[in-house]
Amino acid sequence: MKEVDPEEVKQILTRLKTVRGHISGVERMIEEDKGCEEILLQLVAIRAAVHKTSVIVAQRYASSCLIDAIDQGEDRQGALNKAIETLMKLNQ
Repeated sequence: MKEVDPEEVKQILTRLKTVRGHISGVERMIEEDKGCEEILLQLVAIRAAVHKTSVIVAQRYASSCLIDAIDQGEDRQGALNKAIETLMKLNQ
């Protein structure tokens, strides 16, 4: 991601560190034989944090990377189709 606002970078890295913390927590919970409900709730938190990070990056992609591709001479319709295809993967 080029030319990213430093605040955006900070926000993305903070969210990823949160995910890392949740994953470490789940590992400990499994090692400590915690209950399935507790573990599943942490996995839901991990999924939500990853999704929020994906949304931030997708917004950046849609507002900047797509425009950059078109400005650099990429076919407009091709760039749009590629962007739609990439963004649709977020919902799979």
